[in-house]
Amino acid sequence: MKPNAIFLLLGVLGLCACGGEGKASGELPEPITLQADSIAVEQILAPQQIAVRGDVALILSQKTDTVFYAYGLPDFRFLYKQGIRGEGPDDFSYPAICPYPSDSIFAVSQIMKNEVGLYRIDREGFSEYKTIRAEKSGICMMVNDSIAVVADYFWGQASLQPRLYVYNLSTGERTDSIPLQTYKGTIRLGTNISSLVNNYLCVGYGSHLVLAYSLMDRMEFYQITPQGKAVFERAVGTEEHLSETLKKYAEQQKSFDKMQNFENTPMYYLFVAYATKDHLFIRNFSGRTPLQWQQQEKDGTLGLPLDVYTWEGKLVARLQLPAEGPFAVSEKYRKIYLIDSEKDFECIYTFSYDF
Repeated sequence: MKPNAIFLLLGVLGLCACGGEGKASGELPEPITLQADSIAVEQILAPQQIAVRGDVALILSQKTDTVFYAYGLPDFRFLYKQGIRGEGPDDFSYPAICPYPSDSIFAVSQIMKNEVGLYRIDREGFSEYKTIRAEKSGICMMVNDSIAVVADYFWGQASLQPRLYVYNLSTGERTDSIPLQTYKGTIRLGTNISSLVNNYLCVGYGSHLVLAYSLMDRMEFYQITPQGKAVFERAVGTEEHLSETLKKYAEQQKSFDKMQNFENTPMYYLFVAYATKDHLFIRNFSGRTPLQWQQQEKDGTLGLPLDVYTWEGKLVARLQLPAEGPFAVSEKYRKIYLIDSEKDFECIYTFSYDF
C-alpha cells in the first residue's frame, strides 16, 4: 500500500487498520533485499486473496462470475478456473478463504450461507468434502475441522470488538475468548477532535495464533488447544499496555494541527500477513508515519520490511520487497508470490528467499 493510498485510508477510517520477551522493532537482523521476477497473467480477474496449497496457488477473484483461479507452482502457470458466484446451493456467495492447516485442503467461509466449506485441491481441480455449519460470522481461522477463531462481527464493525472468541462449530459451544487491546476513541486538540483507532490483525496456522496491532509495537502469540482453549504464550515488542500507548499518542498529537495529525501518526501492523506451517510473514511499518513513507517514495528508498518469525516468537529474517500488496508463501519452493494492489493485475511478482 503506497502513501497516497495510506492517506485515503487514514482519512476515511480514522487511523484504523482489521510483557515483551523480544522486540518487534528493535535489535533486528540486517534486511535482505529480494529481487522481483514478474510472470504475466493472461486471465482477466480482480484478485482479492491469494493462498498456497501444495503445488497450487489459488486466487479468489472479486467482481468476476468465476470465483477461483488456480495456478501451478513454482512457475505460476494457469491451471483452471472453478466456482460460480451466485446464490444457488452450489454457488459461492460472499466467499472468503480462511486459514486452514493443510497442504491439500482449503477452507471457504460464506457468511450469507452461515457455513464453512472444506475443499480438497490439486492441479486438476477441487471438490468439497465437508460442510460445517457456522452460525457465527467473522471467522478468522480454522484450527481444525471443528474449532474456529471467530471475531463474531460483520467485517465493517471490526474496531468495535474487544475480544475474539473460540467456538466449536460442531456443537455451537463457545469454548474460550481472547482479549484484544483495541481502542476506538477521540483526542481533543484545542477546538478540534481527532479519531484514534488501534485495530488488530489476526493471523495463524493450525494451533498457532498471533495478534498484532496498528498503533502498538506489539504481537501476542497464542496456542489454541484441540479442546478450543486459548493459551497465551508470549508477547513480542516494546509496548505492553494499551493505556501507555494511548498516553504516548495523546502527547504526540498535541503538537500537530488538525490537518497534520493523521500524517504524523506512527503505524506498525496493518492488514498484511501470511502464515505457514513453520513461519509467520508479517509487514512491519516499524513506527513510520505516512509523511515519512511519502518522503521515502520521493527519495526512491521506500520499502517496508517483511518480518519472518517462528511460532516461538523468534525473528529469523527481515526481508525487503520493492512492492506492496496481498501475498502468499510457498515454503516448499521458498518463494513469495505477491499481487501489486496499486496496479492493474497483469502479472504476479515472485521473490525467492533463503534464510
